[in-house]
Amino acid sequence: MKKSIPRRCAKRWRLALLAVWLIGYCGLTGEQSVAAEESAPKSKVEQGATEQQPSQPAPLPTTIEGFRQARFGMNEEQVRQVIRKDFPTAKISDAIHPSEKTMVLSFTVADLLPNTGNARVSYIFGYRSKKLIQINIVWASDGSAVSDETVVGTANSLRDYFASQNYKPDSAVANRQLAENTIVVFRANDLQGRTVLLVLSGAAAAARREEKKGPRPPLLILELSYIEDAAHPDVFSIGKGQF
Repeated sequence: MKKSIPRRCAKRWRLALLAVWLIGYCGLTGEQSVAAEESAPKSKVEQGATEQQPSQPAPLPTTIEGFRQARFGMNEEQVRQVIRKDFPTAKISDAIHPSEKTMVLSFTVADLLPNTGNARVSYIFGYRSKKLIQINIVWASDGSAVSDETVVGTANSLRDYFASQNYKPDSAVANRQLAENTIVVFRANDLQGRTVLLVLSGAAAAARREEKKGPRPPLLILELSYIEDAAHPDVFSIGKGQF
């Protein structure tokens, strides 16, 4: 977004971001656990004995393996087969990314989560490996305030879900603003270095209505990505000395 956006537009957008933050803050910190204490028999108390509480098993670490039945490392035919199982009515299209030269299988599906509208699901295959390296799921507002609220609500629900998982220690980030109109709703890695990334971008309906001159701010877009190796993506690049 250009820095020439009117201040009032930016302020409204910041209010939308603040709404995301506050809803998330309440959801993540509002739950309190109450420990129940049982009175020990007087004879044990008098003897200074304490009852040992059974230790709770540590939660298993969360792994990021793909989406639904699709797994990183599958080839195109294998992914097509699992798409037919996961989404029997999906109308799959394929394309080559113009700059990354990766092959992409895509389709639109309704209500991946209840009442969240259409989402565009894309399976991306590595330029060299030809194996599944990333899955993107995108929800986009239709420009109305109701649709904006649906997209923000989806962002909050997904963030709360991912925040409850046991990812690599100290890798989780929530509600971090990257730019004026972009916020990382959630990001984390598993122990194998694979990544889940949830990003909200664009301007809310009120801001778009006030932008009377010049290009209108973009619609709200929520993108969820499962990435096998974010640090070393298998995409086309011009090597040193090749050009």
